[in-house]
Amino acid sequence: MFKWAFIGAGGIAHSVARRITACGRHRITAVYNRTFERGKKLADKYGAKAYKSLEDAVNASDVDGVYVNVTNNVHYDYCARAIRCGKPVLLEKPFTTDAEQAAELFALAKENNVYLSEAMWTWFSDSARAAKEVTDSRAGSVKNALITLCLPIAFGKKSRLLKSELAGGALLDVGVYPITYAYRLFGKPNGIDAKARFKFGVDVDDDITFKYDGFDVKIKASVRGLRGVGERIEIVGDGWTLKGGKYHEGKSLVYRHDGITERTAGDNNAMLTQFDRVAAEIRDGRTESAYVPHGATADVMELLDNIREIIGLKFTFENR
Repeated sequence: MFKWAFIGAGGIAHSVARRITACGRHRITAVYNRTFERGKKLADKYGAKAYKSLEDAVNASDVDGVYVNVTNNVHYDYCARAIRCGKPVLLEKPFTTDAEQAAELFALAKENNVYLSEAMWTWFSDSARAAKEVTDSRAGSVKNALITLCLPIAFGKKSRLLKSELAGGALLDVGVYPITYAYRLFGKPNGIDAKARFKFGVDVDDDITFKYDGFDVKIKASVRGLRGVGERIEIVGDGWTLKGGKYHEGKSLVYRHDGITERTAGDNNAMLTQFDRVAAEIRDGRTESAYVPHGATADVMELLDNIREIIGLKFTFENR
């Protein structure tokens, strides 16, 4: 049984708790939330103890690891505080709001000799790793690719996704998935084109093109609607294709090549897979994940910074 301190008790925390506790391998033992009563509600539901300070929750004797799932604007602060307590940390995406913050957190984790990983559940799954094997084996034959994540999840003006002060918008919340996928399959692009539609000071629809040698990857992201594409990945190569939906949840993809159709590995509960593999890495004494290495997260944060510069996305708490 791996025992977790949950930092944050919003909708994501409840969704994750539901997916990981039923198996009997994970237990939530401590919860901290800025609003104590909200934290207590989650704690009571899963037999945990609610704490009034983050440090007390993280330092509890029955905590093996810390899962930070708060609003984007405070990822850096809450994660840094947890690291300083000396406990392993799994930090929700987007890892931070910019690359500089990410670099500081990795340096802090190294200084304290603790495990730190981005909770990019997509890349803890076997499906994404199978997609990587396919594209690596077909290197040089890619013609074009489309990776999208467009969901109608920003409900009303009060949605956190529409608040600049909380680092909302499509890019950091949903765009990070297709951007990470493109980067993990093909590396850093040679060039980037991007445009966005704004509402309430944040991007709600993004159209991004990653330019590689001989092909482009089209990326679409939205928190306001399906935009006719929803969630899908389509990679077209010379004599082969790799396609599927719900790729960011680790679902299987269809690989057609040389007259053969086959499915890649898939995951029915990618969130549980992520927590299982993180727990195993922590128990093995690792300080960096083999599934989501620090360098991969750092590179993606740099790409996000580049895109933000192109589309002119600046949050209200930033001075740059």
